[in-house]
Amino acid sequence: MTTIRPACDEDAPDVIRVIDTCYREYEGCVLLVDKEEPELKAPASAFAELGGAFWVAETDDGIVATCAVAPADAPGFARIHKLYVAKDARGQGLGAKLCALAEETAEGFGADRMMLYTDTRFTEAHRLYERLGYHRLPGEQHRADASHSVEYYYAKTLK
Repeated sequence: MTTIRPACDEDAPDVIRVIDTCYREYEGCVLLVDKEEPELKAPASAFAELGGAFWVAETDDGIVATCAVAPADAPGFARIHKLYVAKDARGQGLGAKLCALAEETAEGFGADRMMLYTDTRFTEAHRLYERLGYHRLPGEQHRADASHSVEYYYAKTLK
């Protein structure tokens, strides 16, 4: 059985493990926590400081998925962050459940639109977002990171 719960900062090693494992599925994709994603060292606190939340999905084997949401810079928007599902846990609806939780939370803090950025390499994630009603907008964002990420921008209007 899988339980989705709010993350705590003590979950950091397992959160990092899940995300790192997902990154390693793609050539050239690396996770540099200290240099590029230090918020992962205290995920609950980091997203609470942004006015958002961070969750994990957990089985008897440990944490298998992560997701966060926070208000975005654009008025009325919230942004999904860190949605990762371990390969062995995919196909069970966890990504959709975490997105729904993020959307519900975003509505609770007044957002009526969602946004996210996703690496162009994460094709399974693109299919999930599109199935959930997210629309890929034109253009790409090139990040100056160790993975040489190029990201798509997705958005969705909430109820």
